[in-house]
Amino acid sequence: MKLNSVLIAAALVSATMMPTAVIAADPPVEVISPTNGEIQFKGELVNSACGLAPSSTPVMVDFGQITTSRLKNKQHVGNVQKNIELQHCDITVAKTATVTYTPNTVDAKDATLAAFTSGTASGAGIGLTSANQPVIWGQASTPVSLTEGSSNISFVAYVKENGDTKVNPGTFQSSINFRIDYQ
Repeated sequence: MKLNSVLIAAALVSATMMPTAVIAADPPVEVISPTNGEIQFKGELVNSACGLAPSSTPVMVDFGQITTSRLKNKQHVGNVQKNIELQHCDITVAKTATVTYTPNTVDAKDATLAAFTSGTASGAGIGLTSANQPVIWGQASTPVSLTEGSSNISFVAYVKENGDTKVNPGTFQSSINFRIDYQ
């Protein structure tokens, strides 16, 4: 019985020492920080034949650098073709669309142009054509046929001398709003 007591005592001592030995053998646990982020959602539900694609809100037109010497004789320069991209078009709702363009500010010297609203350039403005016709501010364009799914409404933007006595170089910005009506 004495031998059993000694064996039991030895087993208890080694059992209590074992977890310490195992823990001491493991390397320290390195805490790894989580990566946090966010997903944002935005959109608009519209009761319409089509919705604007995200790339069309806003449509960006970059003319780059245009030399003032090119603006002689009221020429259209820097012609940039762009599309108003429509998505999720349902032609059972409407088959055509018209666009009405309205600049934030009409050029005081030439009412066919949108005025430069910021920057240091002057003596010119921005005009648009649609279906090879000059856009008349506030009037609906020629109807464009819609296609099921995606449709594009094209326009060409240009810079033109406004009839001022001098075209002054510098930066410029302007904006033109548009409204699409469906038929």
